[in-house]
Amino acid sequence: MPSKIPFKTWIKIFLITKFFHVFINLIGYTCRKKYIGLEHLEMLKKNKQNWIYASWHNNVSIGAWELRNQNVAIMVSESVDGEMIARAVHALGNKTIRGSTSRGAVRVFMNMLKWIKQGNNAGITPDGPRGPKYQLQSGVIALAQKAKVPLVPFDIQSTNQWVFEKSWDTHKLPKPFSTMVIHYGEPFYVPPKLSEQELIEISAKFEKIMIDQTKIVDRQIELLKS
Repeated sequence: MPSKIPFKTWIKIFLITKFFHVFINLIGYTCRKKYIGLEHLEMLKKNKQNWIYASWHNNVSIGAWELRNQNVAIMVSESVDGEMIARAVHALGNKTIRGSTSRGAVRVFMNMLKWIKQGNNAGITPDGPRGPKYQLQSGVIALAQKAKVPLVPFDIQSTNQWVFEKSWDTHKLPKPFSTMVIHYGEPFYVPPKLSEQELIEISAKFEKIMIDQTKIVDRQIELLKS
């Protein structure tokens, strides 16, 4: 938690967090849902296998709602903005591990690894926290490899949504009463031993899987709108 935050900033954090919690629940509970790939999660649960959710950063808001009350650990920065996100994540029944790839990266990685090895699930935005958009960072592959758990890509889009074009990730947020398509991909297992070249290749392979998944969801949305 950031230290020495002015009282007015704490009030701002409190109000924004409360507003987000009400608003994201309004969106989530009023939207219709079309699920694709839930059988992948059911199979992992049947095998008592935990996993890492992987979703692009522009899904982080509605993604947090979709994963609500699952006690999923999500990496959140230690900034003031991160404090607002952390409180929102906690209000939705999940856990945060504070830090980022640019600050305290080793500590955050080890804390996430410990959490996953205890049999829990985690959530990662492979192109976060600052992009470039839809470009996989190697940390997610390394985390899955060390934890010996699969990655489960997921994507959410809506038939009617706000798209924040000025944000680096063109953030997406469904509008109330629209239809969301929620797609869970096949579990992706990272081999236990990889050369430097193989690591590059496996990262590119998973990045393509996630990009292709987004295209699949795009097509589903167009079909629903036609």
